[in-house]
Amino acid sequence: MTTPPSGGDGSGGPTPAGLWSRTFVVLCLLGFCNGFAGAPYQSLLPVYVEADLGQLPLFTAYLRSLTLILGGIFAIVGGRLADLLGLKKTLLLGLAGACLTGLVFHAHQILPLTMLILVIGAAAGPWSTAGQGYLIAAAGPSRLGLGGALYFLSGTAGHSVGNLCTGVLKQSWSFPQLGSATTLIMSGVFVLGLLLLPSTHVKRARDTPRERLKLWRSYQPLLVRRNVHLLLGIRLSITSFWGMATLVLPLLVYRASQSASTAAYYGAVSLAVAAAGQLLTGLLRDHFGRSAPLILSALGIVVSSACLIFYTDSVPGLFLFGTALTTTAWAVSTLVPALIAEVAEEDEKNRLVGLGHMVWSGSMVAGSIIGGILIQVGPHLPFVLGVIHAAVGTLCIWRLCVHLDTDAGTRTAQPLST
Repeated sequence: MTTPPSGGDGSGGPTPAGLWSRTFVVLCLLGFCNGFAGAPYQSLLPVYVEADLGQLPLFTAYLRSLTLILGGIFAIVGGRLADLLGLKKTLLLGLAGACLTGLVFHAHQILPLTMLILVIGAAAGPWSTAGQGYLIAAAGPSRLGLGGALYFLSGTAGHSVGNLCTGVLKQSWSFPQLGSATTLIMSGVFVLGLLLLPSTHVKRARDTPRERLKLWRSYQPLLVRRNVHLLLGIRLSITSFWGMATLVLPLLVYRASQSASTAAYYGAVSLAVAAAGQLLTGLLRDHFGRSAPLILSALGIVVSSACLIFYTDSVPGLFLFGTALTTTAWAVSTLVPALIAEVAEEDEKNRLVGLGHMVWSGSMVAGSIIGGILIQVGPHLPFVLGVIHAAVGTLCIWRLCVHLDTDAGTRTAQPLST
């Protein structure tokens, strides 16, 4: 079955849709391999900074802030590039930069480490934008819940397996050895994308090159819509807390256990459970609609963060409630592409993905910085603030669901008059 692309690749012809299409299967394969290869960087960067470099957690927040700022900026550019160059070229740009990830564990000076982080961050934007653009175009609207779950699950499963392998290998491997393996595997992922990912054909517009590069003109229509504001509010509130959690939780596990391997095992366990939660969330969305899975998942974030306030020095407590937090946070993220497909016009989806990722990146930056500061004052403080952030996000989710339900079954978001 073929359907017109949902603003996915900018092509002039139909795009195969379905969970068994070549596009979707290859996309999930790349997501798994990318998650597997990037697991040491994602899980052990805070540990590497503290254990090998002797720096404070605030330095990790600085590094992650650079990554996320560049990722957000280049997500906006990536959304426009996806319209102009096609999704494949945009996604490969992201994978090319990700090949440098492993070199981080070879850098011991601030300047070369910062330069690497800048390139990795710039690559994250096109990867995220093009990946979700492929997802929206390939899965089809009726299966976008399960499709989004499988897409994010592939990355989550890759991270989980990668973290498990990292935990085993870290007992005998140094950080540079892990970095070399990461670079080698990530280079293979780029080759897989180049060979297996279906090409996209861009319909050339009649406008001039200068007009194509005017980002403000292309994004301005999105910025005046109330539903877009609520969607970005969800990203801002929940993601800012997630930024704190991703910095704080591995570090708290490491401090409570005094073992880098235990921190990696925590990543493997939490992501494995989150993968099952993503699949369940996607199935529930396709069968019962978006509202209940979204609101219940958001409330789960509130409860998990409240419980973590009292278990910051307990390895079992961090595993239990940290895993619950990871699962519910990823459940909300699973349904974001489906929300984008409902909120955006047909030819605006790539740009809304880019805009959403920019807000996501900025929120992660703010969360990482705040988390790095608060954990030095008191390990429970990030979770106290997280309860407030998650509650605001839950309110935004509820309001957005109400607004979408009043659109008389249409899949485009128009400003509501109240």
